[in-house]
Amino acid sequence: MSKIIYIAGLGHSGSTLLDMSLGTLPGVIGLGELKTILDDRTRSNHYTSFCSCGKKAAECEIWSRVPDLFSGISSRVERIEAIHALLEKSYGRPIVMVDASKNSYSYLGELLRTHDVKVIFLTRDVRSWSYSRHLSTGRPVVYFVLRWVLENHKLRRRFRKMGIDPMWTGYEELSLYPELLMQKISDFCGLTYAHSMLHPDNTNSHIFSGNVARADPEKRSGWKYDARWMLSGRILLLSPLIVSLLRLHKKYVYSNVLHGAMKHFYLFGTARKKELDKKFN
Repeated sequence: MSKIIYIAGLGHSGSTLLDMSLGTLPGVIGLGELKTILDDRTRSNHYTSFCSCGKKAAECEIWSRVPDLFSGISSRVERIEAIHALLEKSYGRPIVMVDASKNSYSYLGELLRTHDVKVIFLTRDVRSWSYSRHLSTGRPVVYFVLRWVLENHKLRRRFRKMGIDPMWTGYEELSLYPELLMQKISDFCGLTYAHSMLHPDNTNSHIFSGNVARADPEKRSGWKYDARWMLSGRILLLSPLIVSLLRLHKKYVYSNVLHGAMKHFYLFGTARKKELDKKFN
């Protein structure tokens, strides 16, 4: 039974960069939105796009072989196993695949029945996510605030019904404390942390669908925080609404760096200060 690290959550929350960061580890290959690739129609729409390996998908050493590989195979499970076998043959070692298909519940349920799956629930601060989507689409910020609440609530409820206990991870945590979070993610997934995870540009992943960050030299060079929302008057006006989401923020976005109270916030809080005082003073 092959092992899969599944990244769930809303799009535009850092899944592509996390996929590439995991792919810097020996024996880990990120595949982007694998569900899209398993479907002949949706996969062919992306074959002129560039893969994170630097080649067009049709010329990539992995994806160029997939159309023939899938010939005569219709089952998604069999296609996943075929890709897994191809990766192990190409890299000459056991492979852990990273699948960033996000919120496809029936597909995830299928994976859980047939594979060894670790689920990472990746969420972005509602202010950052909503403002970023507003700038990209022109839709009102409040629309995306409400969508953030509803979609994350739906995902959490589905996970509970499916018996999934994911690792809650925030885009903000990853951007501000990448080393700490990569260590925690490695432990959760049963991997050995390496400093290479802080440099997603060195990835072995093959991602050709999803966020164009996979091909942006600046974005893929390391974890950088998108702080545009801090300059937004719209976000300021929505503060009364956003304050009501503080509890969800603590659960979804900051659970790995917030230890019960704001005064214990990782790096700047009293818990770490006491630890250092005991060691050095």
